Amino acid sequence: MSNPSSGKTKIVELEVVKGFPENILEVRTMTEDKFIENHGSGSLRKAKKLGTAYKSLYKEERVAYDFGWEFKVLPNSRVTYNDAIAEGDCSAFTESCWHAERYLQKNPFKDDEFALKYIVVEESENEKYEGIGLICKQTNASYIGDGNILFCIIAEYDAKNKVWHEARNPF
Repeated sequence: MSNPSSGKTKIVELEVVKGFPENILEVRTMTEDKFIENHGSGSLRKAKKLGTAYKSLYKEERVAYDFGWEFKVLPNSRVTYNDAIAEGDCSAFTESCWHAERYLQKNPFKDDEFALKYIVVEESENEKYEGIGLICKQTNASYIGDGNILFCIIAEYDAKNKVWHEARNPF
C-alpha cells in the first residue's frame, strides 16, 4: 500500500465534444448568479438577496446538483486518502465498487477524473469520518476553487465500533 495522500482537485479547461448535450453543458458552465436564480434553494436565494455570507451554501448546493448529494468540497488539508483495499464478503465494499463504477460510466464530462480510494476526512477538530469513496483528481467545474478537493464517501467505516455502514449511491 502507498503512503496516504493529500491532494487538491485540479481545475482544467472545459473540453466540449461535438454532440454533447447542451442542457448538461449549460448547467456546468452556468454563472453563480444564474445557478442560484434557476436551481438554488429558497434558503440560498434569500441568503444571497439579503447579503448574508452564502458562498458555502452555494458551493454545497452546486456540487450536489452537478455531482450528486454525497459529494463535498473541502480544503485539501482536511482530506487524506489511500488505496482502497478489497475485502472479501463485505457488502459495503462490493456495493461501493458497484456505485463507483456506475458513477464513472455515467459521468458525461471526459475532463472529470475520479479514483476510488479509502478517504479520511477531518472537517473540524471533533468531526472525523472515513470510508471508501471517490476523489476527483480533476474537473472543469471551476467553482470548486483552487486548494480544494471534491470527494464523496460511498460507504463509511465506523473506526470506533469497527463496522461498515451501508453504501450510499453518490448520485
